Amino acid sequence: MFDDPKALNSTDWQNIHMFLQWFWIYLPIVLTFGVTLLTAHALIPSLIMTGHLPESAHKVRVPMTGFAALVFAAGVVILILAINAQLDVQNIWPRVFV
Repeated sequence: MFDDPKALNSTDWQNIHMFLQWFWIYLPIVLTFGVTLLTAHALIPSLIMTGHLPESAHKVRVPMTGFAALVFAAGVVILILAINAQLDVQNIWPRVFV
């Protein structure tokens, strides 16, 4: 049915290492993006409407949105690098979802 997987050499282990490294770097970037955007566009306006924060807190939203955009761009780059590394791992084991 399927061929047995071949033995892994040092290059294969390096490719696996790079894929996992990019994957684990991507996770905190995505979480940072989500928390920053949630804070800037949900929590701050809600706390201002309830009176827990002063009106001047609206000034913080623009820099937080800009920071979220930078983190999003970094996440896109990291995701592209992870996909590229995954293509190297696919040379070892061609079935991705198993």
